[in-house]
Amino acid sequence: MFNIKNILIAGLYFVSLMYVPVAMADHASPSFETGVAGAIMTIPGATLGKGEFVLGTSVQFVEFDDIPDSILEAFGAADVHIHSTDNLINLKANLAFGVTDNFTIGVSVPYVERNNIRAAHDEMGVGEVEFAGDSAGLGDVSAFGQFRILHDATRDLALLGGIKTPTGTTRVREEEGELFEADHQPGSGSRDPFFGLSYNRILGKLGFSGNILYTLTTEGTQQTDLGDVINYNLALSYRVFSPGGGHNHHHRGFNVLDYVDVALELNGDVRGKDEVAGVVDVHTGGHLIYFSPGVRIGFGHSWAIFSSAGIPVVNDLNGTQSDPEFRLIGGISKAF
Repeated sequence: MFNIKNILIAGLYFVSLMYVPVAMADHASPSFETGVAGAIMTIPGATLGKGEFVLGTSVQFVEFDDIPDSILEAFGAADVHIHSTDNLINLKANLAFGVTDNFTIGVSVPYVERNNIRAAHDEMGVGEVEFAGDSAGLGDVSAFGQFRILHDATRDLALLGGIKTPTGTTRVREEEGELFEADHQPGSGSRDPFFGLSYNRILGKLGFSGNILYTLTTEGTQQTDLGDVINYNLALSYRVFSPGGGHNHHHRGFNVLDYVDVALELNGDVRGKDEVAGVVDVHTGGHLIYFSPGVRIGFGHSWAIFSSAGIPVVNDLNGTQSDPEFRLIGGISKAF
């Protein structure tokens, strides 16, 4: 099931490869792209073989529940600045390369778009709803490494690490000409290291994988620290089709349809609160868990496509934020 000759594209991401490491609900979920079949968002412990690489692209779409105008007006009258966002689109280009059989490196370049952002506004003591518009641009480039420390016929365990660089756009302006606040810019302006563990186990056609990843955020644009992030994922995957009914980890030949994997995942994010110029924003951060069924289909010559649909089963956000209604992920990739 975990075939390092076939492809994964998710849309981290982060994720950016792993992510966009920010502290509100309207941000993309983390993901790696390392060419391993099976789960969609969960990072397995398996690595690429020496000299192998994977190219691909993925898109993540999140629809949010709008905050009503009446609530925005009430917060505006109290001079509390909260925002409502209709949806988020995170498009990524990804590359992963096997330096050795046990060491994979990669890079992810995201394009981030948030649509129909509305803000609570205080106009001389009267609460108003301000239409800020759409925020779109290149996000922060991330680079990662995965070092496998345990490998046998059925198990892989790897260390994860990397950094998100302050390369994204941080100067996008609202309809009225003001800069969007830092948490709605495509880039964060911060340099954020991350590290963690990933694991997978194969039992015939059934696979189990899991990972945990911690992101240590630093101060970026507009004196804003977007809060540390703990990302964790668990997945069960099952190979429902492979040529001849068998299970081959190295599909060197050509088949029109190489394999079909179905997966059930739990994708969790615990995000800290924003801190702007030393002041904590209580309407940021929280805990989200998505239940995410998905499918990955491998084709000949090491092409693969995948898709996943996520429904929030835990939505414990701090204060008042735009609650996610659902998440869709899709992608395509090619292994060489």
